Amino acid sequence: FRTFTANCKAFLSLLSFGLFSSLILASGQTVAHEIRPAVADLSITSTTAQNQTLGRLAIVIDFNVEMFLADLDASVLSNTDDAQQSEDYDAYRRLSVADLSLQFKKQWPRFAASLIGRAGREALAFQLGEIEVENHVDLFLPRSSKVSIYASLPNNNSPVEFGWDASLGPLVVRQQDAAASPDDLYTAYLAPGSISAPIPRQGHAAQPTQTIITDYVKNGFIHIVPKGLDHILFVLGLFFYAARWQPLLGQVTLFTLAHSLTLFLASTGYIVVSPTVIEPMIAASIIYIAYENIRRQRMNAIRILVIFVFGLLHGLGFASVLSDIMIDDSMPNAGGFASDKFILSLISFNIGVELGQLAVLAPAFLLFGVIANNALWYRKLIALPASYLIGAIGAWMLFTRVITG
Repeated sequence: FRTFTANCKAFLSLLSFGLFSSLILASGQTVAHEIRPAVADLSITSTTAQNQTLGRLAIVIDFNVEMFLADLDASVLSNTDDAQQSEDYDAYRRLSVADLSLQFKKQWPRFAASLIGRAGREALAFQLGEIEVENHVDLFLPRSSKVSIYASLPNNNSPVEFGWDASLGPLVVRQQDAAASPDDLYTAYLAPGSISAPIPRQGHAAQPTQTIITDYVKNGFIHIVPKGLDHILFVLGLFFYAARWQPLLGQVTLFTLAHSLTLFLASTGYIVVSPTVIEPMIAASIIYIAYENIRRQRMNAIRILVIFVFGLLHGLGFASVLSDIMIDDSMPNAGGFASDKFILSLISFNIGVELGQLAVLAPAFLLFGVIANNALWYRKLIALPASYLIGAIGAWMLFTRVITG
């Protein structure tokens, strides 16, 4: 009973310290919002008149209009609170649907100038159609807006290319055609400033396998380094519990197996859990791992079970990120690639995640792994202070995520 009481006191002390720190941090900044890629749906239609074939390109772009209006550079930001214009961004988020639509229409010429559209060698002139703004007033969550644009195509049957300025961030481009098989339609994740492959007006443009692998490995990596602070903290929590390579390898392997399992199940729609539930639980897992580091020094069955369960949670977190990039109607919750490319994309993303974890652990091991053999000295001067810091940051994340939920 005394041991149980002492453990509870230690955990509550760590949680209180973290919440106190979070209040200080939260008083100076708004809740962070991760920048997610926009999605552009392209439809190409053709009509014949007076022996001429006239083409029309219609695009619906689903993105965060407030970021554009506030002139945020989405190519370098991981969340909107990092921007100097964060106050302007928050001001736009407070606007009504009608006022936000009006502001975008006023700045349409600037937005049109940031679009890149070509048919062969001929640049396309885009016109603004409609704008549909999501009608919710939760200031802690970004709004999604759908902007419809269109352009006339020259009478040369040349393929179409589309992209936008790097400052608008990453873009998922996907071809739409109700009469075609999803396997025959072009879908790609474009890095900021990139442009799509030439998309033929009839038929399809196959994306090279190497491009799929490269894009998704890169995306998985950057969602650990630099965007995945919560996952970085959890992995470092595993490291500071046992910096020696044998116990560290066992923990990381178990964590990897667990999050790979739920990443697959959630991405394919077998598990559907709201990010508003998962994200606070991930923050709580960071606090608990820090607590375990402080109170326990030896690996046991409870620690192994905890790592596996928390790995399942983190896999659901990865899936919520992946679902913003992958749009596939054949996968209920997967969003991204046609079914024949889905598994390749999923595996590539997971490889990127593992490389990101390695990029976190390798420098930590080089810095502290050698001296970890002196267990007493290492624990007092490095492992314990680091664990308290990890727990405090995790508590701040939990506080902000509960508020935003």
